Amino acid sequence: MVDYYRRRDRVTLVDIDDAAPVQATRGDPVGSTETLLDRERLRAALSQLTEEQARVITLRFMEERSIAEVADLMDKTEGAIKALQYRAVLALRRVMQS
Repeated sequence: MVDYYRRRDRVTLVDIDDAAPVQATRGDPVGSTETLLDRERLRAALSQLTEEQARVITLRFMEERSIAEVADLMDKTEGAIKALQYRAVLALRRVMQS
């Protein structure tokens, strides 16, 4: 108990206006926040697409899979994936612009 009060008395508090600026340790905090908000906005937009459209966008652009890989995973032809991707990108653009 005595040690707690001794340590507490040694702490000096500084007014926030008088404190030295603290540099971010990991990148730009503004940029990081903007990226986080963009990701949240994208997730919300994806939830407004059909399940297939959201899946093709996720596989193609977030997981960076090829048309052939996506076709195999979704059990569709490559042509069907290309058409689905085209419609999904258009729908995503409409959702994100509104």
